Amino acid sequence: MPAQRSSQRRLSHNKLPAFERNLTIKWTGMPILEDDVKRAMEAWLKAQGYSEVVVRLGTRQGYDVEAKDPVSGKLLVIECKGEASTGDQLSRSWPNVAYAMLTALNETENPQKTNEVGLALPDTNEYRDRMFLLQDFCKKQKISVFWVAANGQVARW
Repeated sequence: MPAQRSSQRRLSHNKLPAFERNLTIKWTGMPILEDDVKRAMEAWLKAQGYSEVVVRLGTRQGYDVEAKDPVSGKLLVIECKGEASTGDQLSRSWPNVAYAMLTALNETENPQKTNEVGLALPDTNEYRDRMFLLQDFCKKQKISVFWVAANGQVARW
């Protein structure tokens, strides 16, 4: 059984701006699995006024979460990643971030696609370390990054 981490721990690269609006949902425990990230994003998007929220639990084709932006009316598509249920989190975080970034770039660099694009990742040291140098790049590319904490709170870069 994986060791539980304290949700109070300090993050090594905590460069987040103030939370837009926090939402806490009932959390199933540690580690932060991909379906937990998807459920937290669903709850957060609905609380932010997004409509037509679609969540694909498990392994499915297409983006993991989609929702209509209440301001722009555009579709926000989100690629979600989670921690491994067992094993080395550090080695899993690297391919997860790489896959999510490539998926997002395929969307943003296709001139025929007009969707807003986001990534939702576990709010852990491993994932923050992987993404630390990509924050400015994501902003330039208009890729929203959502951080899902162990307690279900969602923060947005």
